[in-house]
Amino acid sequence: MSLFDKHIEQIRQFLESPLENGLKTEYNHAGKTDWPSSNRRALVLANDTGVELGHPRDASTAFLLWTNDLKSVFDHRITIVGPDLPDIADQRISFGRIIIVGGDDFNEANSFERYREMELLRYGIDLDGYMMRGVSQHQREWSRISKNALKNGFSFKVLGGALIEKIAALPYIEATEVIFITQSREAVLEIKTVADGAIRIIGAMNKMAESLSFDCSTCEYRDVCGSVAELRSMRKAIENRKAAVHA
Repeated sequence: MSLFDKHIEQIRQFLESPLENGLKTEYNHAGKTDWPSSNRRALVLANDTGVELGHPRDASTAFLLWTNDLKSVFDHRITIVGPDLPDIADQRISFGRIIIVGGDDFNEANSFERYREMELLRYGIDLDGYMMRGVSQHQREWSRISKNALKNGFSFKVLGGALIEKIAALPYIEATEVIFITQSREAVLEIKTVADGAIRIIGAMNKMAESLSFDCSTCEYRDVCGSVAELRSMRKAIENRKAAVHA
């Protein structure tokens, strides 16, 4: 399935373009993340916060893309564009987080269900000193890292490793890559333009999966479905499945 191949290529172009400060770090995640869990839903209060990522008054984007083309995914790679958490002086910072996965036979019948399963996994990240403060339907992510966690070495290498482990455990996933962006508000907004196109596709998928009506003339995603062949095939598969259930 090539729903997001264009968006993945745009991300590659962003990563390969000259950066404002030339700061880009890459890690290969191997083994298991060595960071204690909180053994409960982590709570990081404002006074205990060392870094706040993606606050509602700052630029933020967080999204997940998938492909059947495993060659376009750098498996277990963590990329940081901009400073890592221990090097961030500001308490609040604009934030981007991208997950790219390659899997076994993503198709019109299973893609949306798999997407929902993968998206839910981020709520299960349990790392001491890390709190996801809020998530919206607009693919934003707001989180806090405690001062004590930063003092003990919490970094995007830890967070990225935990995300990779969660998603890679799914039976249909063969490659997982995570990208973090902290370089600047402008950099986050630049990658958000890529996210916006992908979010429209995901929104159309959600509408098709949840709606009992297939009246395209009144659908706000008509333009998207008209230009993405896979969405038209998906719509037909969902329509046939629902018709069979009610037959």
